[in-house]
Amino acid sequence: MTRWHDHTNTTTLTSFARSMIVSVAILGFAIMSGTSHAFASSSSIGGVGKVSHSVSWNSKLYSSASLTKGDDVADSARANGDSNNENVKTSEVLSLDSIRASLIRQEETIIFALIERAQFRVDKVVYEPGASGLECIVNSNEESFLEHMLTETEKLHSGLRRYKSPEEHAFYPEKLLNDCEQFLKQDLEYNSGLLSDIGDASKVNFNEILLKKYIDEVVPSICAKGDDEQYGSCVLSDIAVLQALSKRVHYGKFVAESKYLADPEGYQALVDANDAEGVMKLLTNEVVELKVLRRARLKAATYGTEPLLADLPPLYGEEKTTSSIVAAAAASAVVAALEAMAEVTEEGSAFTNKVCPATVEEIYRDLIIPLTKDVEVAYLFRRCGREPPSEFAPDRMSTDSL
Repeated sequence: MTRWHDHTNTTTLTSFARSMIVSVAILGFAIMSGTSHAFASSSSIGGVGKVSHSVSWNSKLYSSASLTKGDDVADSARANGDSNNENVKTSEVLSLDSIRASLIRQEETIIFALIERAQFRVDKVVYEPGASGLECIVNSNEESFLEHMLTETEKLHSGLRRYKSPEEHAFYPEKLLNDCEQFLKQDLEYNSGLLSDIGDASKVNFNEILLKKYIDEVVPSICAKGDDEQYGSCVLSDIAVLQALSKRVHYGKFVAESKYLADPEGYQALVDANDAEGVMKLLTNEVVELKVLRRARLKAATYGTEPLLADLPPLYGEEKTTSSIVAAAAASAVVAALEAMAEVTEEGSAFTNKVCPATVEEIYRDLIIPLTKDVEVAYLFRRCGREPPSEFAPDRMSTDSL
């Protein structure tokens, strides 16, 4: 990984960084190629200069149904009883099972991003507007280095249509240029039905409180105290984490829409009664939340642990036996399980994982899950034609004390 030391290029590429870059690059390509058509080039033309998509957030299970003449072929295949087609209806994409599959896939992105950020110290200076020593980078005393980098990144990505996608949300939408789409001539159009525009429900954006919670709580929980002067690399990893977290929590809007369609009368009655607590209770699934916490903790332990190379069977030149492969897999599983059971430790302890699994679980329990549910409540209130209560405003979490 190329680190920026005092904003100069000094390359210190470690074996761990190389492996992480490859892993994140492969994972990122797989996810972005399947989920962010905001970055896609023309794969199907729906009129001159326009690329049409019915959905942008998908996996191999529910790939995007582009509006092309291929739809006629698919219709013919369905008429002939051929179920082996590549097209999926919006109703299928909006199923809770499909949404949960996407949320599970996003866990890898988040955990790998946290591991990347955890290799640097807190580096508090990058979050302070007008910080001493960064004047040559940041033009304003009112803007931190992170804000500057994040703003410029969003301007670039906006020019590539990232924020045309209903699953993407800018942290500084007010700073995006009006002519930011000049880089690509084609427009993107999304079919209606993914999210509701009633009461601007689809525009719910909780990035303001997410950014604050990330700086105040997440960074200190995963990073060692102090400063290592790796400001550029630190901020780039911050941006990767923030974008992954933003996508995850705002998926709550898709979850909320799916739940609303399953019980519109129930949610409408609760909203009409201004019963935010009732809405929260109705949308909460504690069994699923517990599974998410356990899975996140185990994944953090697995991805953050070095493989037991001494116990791995030979890759070349020697005969590999089933027993040796099973033994190596079992040993790695045991190590991951032990790491997952470890509690949050103080600095200086014998903890060896790249990021504490218990801390990752806490991030999910105390930030990701509750903020996702806040997004759901805010969306449902607007969806039902009413402003959400003040505790569900985008500048706070409902779990915060008033």
